[in-house]
Amino acid sequence: MELKLFVEVTPNLSRKCHLSLKNAKKLGLKKGGDIVLIDPQTKSSYNCYMEPDTESLDFSIKIAKDIIDSFGYQGLEIIVTPSSTHISSQKTTTTPTPPAPSITKSPTASVSPKPAMPPAPILPPTQQPSAPPPLPITPAPIRHSTMPPAPSSVPILHKPTQSTMPTQPSIAPPTNITRVSNSQLAQHGLEEGMPSVDAMAPADPYPNKIDIFNLLSSKPGSMIVKPKISPGSLEGKVVLSQNLVSRLNLFPNALVGWEDPLTRIAGSARLKIGQVTEDQILMDENTAFDTAVEAPQILLYSMEPPIIHVEAVTLEIESKPDMGGFIEINHRNAMSLEVKDREVLAFEDDLTGAFGAGKVRFNPNVPDNKVVIDQELIEASGIGSYEVELKKNVRQIIPLQSLELGVSPITGENIWEIISQARNNIDIIKQWLANYIIFKGIKLRWKRANTAIEVLHTVPDLTGDVLASVSNATSIELKPTGLVTFNAILIIDISRSMMARDVAVTNIGPALEGIKAAMHDKEIQEFLAKFKPGINVPRRMSAAFAAVLFLSEKVGRGFGEKVSIIRFADEAQILPMPGGKLWMDSSSGQKGELEACARTIVDQIANAYGQSTNMGQAMEKANHLLELFTADNPEQPTMIVLLTDGAPTDGRAFMDSIKKISANQNVVLYIIGLGNPNDDEMKKAAALCAGEYFKPEDSGELLVWYSKRARDLSLKIKRDADQK
Repeated sequence: MELKLFVEVTPNLSRKCHLSLKNAKKLGLKKGGDIVLIDPQTKSSYNCYMEPDTESLDFSIKIAKDIIDSFGYQGLEIIVTPSSTHISSQKTTTTPTPPAPSITKSPTASVSPKPAMPPAPILPPTQQPSAPPPLPITPAPIRHSTMPPAPSSVPILHKPTQSTMPTQPSIAPPTNITRVSNSQLAQHGLEEGMPSVDAMAPADPYPNKIDIFNLLSSKPGSMIVKPKISPGSLEGKVVLSQNLVSRLNLFPNALVGWEDPLTRIAGSARLKIGQVTEDQILMDENTAFDTAVEAPQILLYSMEPPIIHVEAVTLEIESKPDMGGFIEINHRNAMSLEVKDREVLAFEDDLTGAFGAGKVRFNPNVPDNKVVIDQELIEASGIGSYEVELKKNVRQIIPLQSLELGVSPITGENIWEIISQARNNIDIIKQWLANYIIFKGIKLRWKRANTAIEVLHTVPDLTGDVLASVSNATSIELKPTGLVTFNAILIIDISRSMMARDVAVTNIGPALEGIKAAMHDKEIQEFLAKFKPGINVPRRMSAAFAAVLFLSEKVGRGFGEKVSIIRFADEAQILPMPGGKLWMDSSSGQKGELEACARTIVDQIANAYGQSTNMGQAMEKANHLLELFTADNPEQPTMIVLLTDGAPTDGRAFMDSIKKISANQNVVLYIIGLGNPNDDEMKKAAALCAGEYFKPEDSGELLVWYSKRARDLSLKIKRDADQK
């Protein structure tokens, strides 16, 4: 067995060669062994040791440089055979044997006198050449040939005897004739030990080969790469480096082609991006064999149509659920739109003008004429057509300061349970929302938490086709989109500073007329008459008016919600309600009871004051009421509204109470500031309890705020930095 392989001179080897596992197996040397290297031009040979190597290619042999230097070899290809089957020694020839008859192709060859030989054996009639009888020639030294096994029609020659060998003139052997050894003759049924005979040289195995640089110049845009065989199957694909794919202006799963300059066979496959060097193409053994890859370098080129850059493309819509706000297109469309992974694509319905946007990711399985859009985005945008115009977003995505979300359950009716769950997982909500591009009117479903979410308001406001994003710094307000019943505790400061007359009576008409129509008690009417437009009233009177309005709104709802009122100055007190109760039950709706509660508020707040601002004690009273509310209905939330114009005068007691209240997930704390309170401390306290701090400009803003809060419970979740 012999192989003809390309030579790879390898400096880091010493006195040995490396063959691929496949070639080592062909030579019967799977574990290595001695081989003979034969120069196909000079026929000189060299013995060396061979090791199988997984990195070696099937069409080449790695030879140590010191062997090449000792051998004096300068060619490109070499013959490799096991040493056990090789006859001639290194750079020597065997002793000539008696000549064998041969057919000559040159009738004009020079002849020198020699003893006559017996006549050549007669060939069978079907194979008898028409040429005249051949003349014997001088035997040549025995050499190994690269020719294939001789055909079965080779005539059987009889061994002549020395005593009867006639003298014949010698003829110079033709230059296109090589020698065949006795062992090769024996393979075809000839007698072992017979003298070698001449045979025609084999045809060039690569008659159509071309210089690879000439091939490169004939294919613009192509590149020269080295084939590398993968130890495992690649399922008909090839692997290229990311840099090479970019240089070819290609993408994952694109079609590439190649051509071998020796075999001139072309191949093709779809590509994958992997860990190979920029000058390599990795293919499995089947692909290399099927496409006749034998050269150490091949030509690689794209088989994809040219990429045409466009600003927009119209594609058919395929809607899929649970895509997390993403849009999927294939790499070709991404390159046409010049959009990168995770950048933003905007889509628009040409018929209705509805639009939306989402982050893009690439999917090679998406057809060229389609775009896959998250079902949430399709429904949120109101797209009704079967196709959309898709284009890269060129406007800046604005970061949102705050986001008001309408929240409701996808299934079921317990809205507050959904609100509480969202409150406990606000960081997860922000991470989930960060996947989406926020546009005006977007509605989403957080299925994991059974939560339907609608964007109600943003800061900055979203108008037209403005797009925005949510970050960890974005403040979130959670607002129930359905009915939520809740209890309330109104805490009002009556310290001496609350007597300051600096609250302007402005825009109170609707609230004033509503209370007058609901309450005819003389004391209440006289109190309301003091609020004349254009004048200033004391802070404590404005606080009392706001409390009466809140109570009236709650009773009007008629859902059995409890309302308690705490006043504080030097000490904190829970105001007694009719019947000695600590709260008014708004389900009664009795006119006399409501007016009695209103008179208590006017008497105990509008007409009273103290010296200190014992805010911590007031919050402890609120905690006591919370315990009573929870015992009556553990699932019902409670809103606490604290109105003050100063700072606590009881040290850390206030913030300690606030932290205790913040642990109750059923409580929301709002703080109203009049005059000059400690704004930073009030903001921090409200944020800890998912509420807000509000400073009204006049009595109109104060009354509107209280009126809304009597009907509306919402949570404002600030970023962590605000809560420290």
